Amino acid sequence: MKIAFPDALASRIFQRNTVKIIRNSENISSTKTWRKYFFLLPCLIGIALLPGCKDPEEIGLGVIPGSDSLGVAYSDTTVVLTRSLLEDTLRSDELSVQLLGGIYDPVFGKHEAAVFAHAVLAGVPSFGTLRTADSLVLSLSYSGSYGDTNTTQTVEVFRMTEDMDIDSVYYSNRMFSFDPSPLASMTFVSRPNTQVVVDSDSVAPALRIPLSLVLADSIMALNGQSQLSSNDSWNDYFKGLYIRTNPPGTSGMGCISYFNFLTSKMTLYYHDTDSLIKSYSFTLAGARVNSFSHDYTGTSVASQVADSTAIDSLAFIQSMAGVKTKISFPFLKHFTDSGSIVVNKAELVLTAQAGTPIEYGLPSKLLIVAIDSVGGTYFPIDYYETGGYFGGNINSDGRTYTFNITRQVQRILDGGVPNNGFYAVVFGSSVQANRLVIGSGKNADYRVKLKLYYTHLP
Repeated sequence: MKIAFPDALASRIFQRNTVKIIRNSENISSTKTWRKYFFLLPCLIGIALLPGCKDPEEIGLGVIPGSDSLGVAYSDTTVVLTRSLLEDTLRSDELSVQLLGGIYDPVFGKHEAAVFAHAVLAGVPSFGTLRTADSLVLSLSYSGSYGDTNTTQTVEVFRMTEDMDIDSVYYSNRMFSFDPSPLASMTFVSRPNTQVVVDSDSVAPALRIPLSLVLADSIMALNGQSQLSSNDSWNDYFKGLYIRTNPPGTSGMGCISYFNFLTSKMTLYYHDTDSLIKSYSFTLAGARVNSFSHDYTGTSVASQVADSTAIDSLAFIQSMAGVKTKISFPFLKHFTDSGSIVVNKAELVLTAQAGTPIEYGLPSKLLIVAIDSVGGTYFPIDYYETGGYFGGNINSDGRTYTFNITRQVQRILDGGVPNNGFYAVVFGSSVQANRLVIGSGKNADYRVKLKLYYTHLP
């Protein structure tokens, strides 16, 4: 998903001590009507609000009764159409978190996350003249997990045979060539909260993978040679590591582990003629790319994605460049059939399906982006408001997400932006493995709603 920022804000806020009335500088279809009432409305509303004093941002709907004489109307029955679609690829190079693992989700199907990474020199190594390699260990620092952490997985490590450039941009469907002979294959269970013991010392949680001793010997054999003189020379010789796991074969199993590659490393342990144990560590903080893959075969997600006419009571949202949900209001303009309106508040509310398995915890935050006239996306104008105004965090009820899109809806009604709908996605989609099932616009119990408070202008 490639998000473009909108043009410079073209609206200003009137009557901040009452309801916000938005005037779009490019579109004056509604403002022409109420411009002559601008100085009258503050007086009327000010009189109505005299009994109590509140913060300016709170004055408005919170103190206006539903049958108020100012004529504020409310609707939550707007037709909302939803459809789940495959997400575009996401940029996935040099992320703050690397995802690794596989999940067989009973609703969303099979999903995998793999990593390509440089092993970067931490200074020019000097192994001495007489030395023996003892082991080579890849240590990946945990920063969390998603899924069933009791699932046993097999991690495999391969040597890359294709160049990867830290100055290049890579996306989540990128694959690099690699030598099919593994440097390591090891079963493990994700333990993101369990310290490990290294040389009798307890250290931070990490997945420690022993690599080929043949590779260790070959690295030591380069002592004093040009391949170890700089990272450019080293990366020409050793192009990096490809790390993957085998996906689980049973529905409901699997786990995606989160790793911090800035503190991860590949360590060569060796000893010299005095039998002193020594080590040299390559950092993994260089070029790195996450690669995601999905298989929705046989799922409700696949049916909805494949059929543009599918009508379902559910909609699906998934991170890791999985699926997104398009939300549209095809009949929104009908609110102006009897004259121009001022949108006092517009809230989009998404509700998650009840009974989500505990191992598939709901994302803490969602994001919606508006769709432009050529199919691209941009942030709604409300996104730029401060103080959490825009919303998107999971509410205290643990199931709903609310977005304030008041100004965006006003611009749509005024004709300032096209009514092409929105995409709902997981916030931080490239660095977490969440998924979410929500009620669609057809769901009788917990449908997606547009809650609209508005005032008809004289």
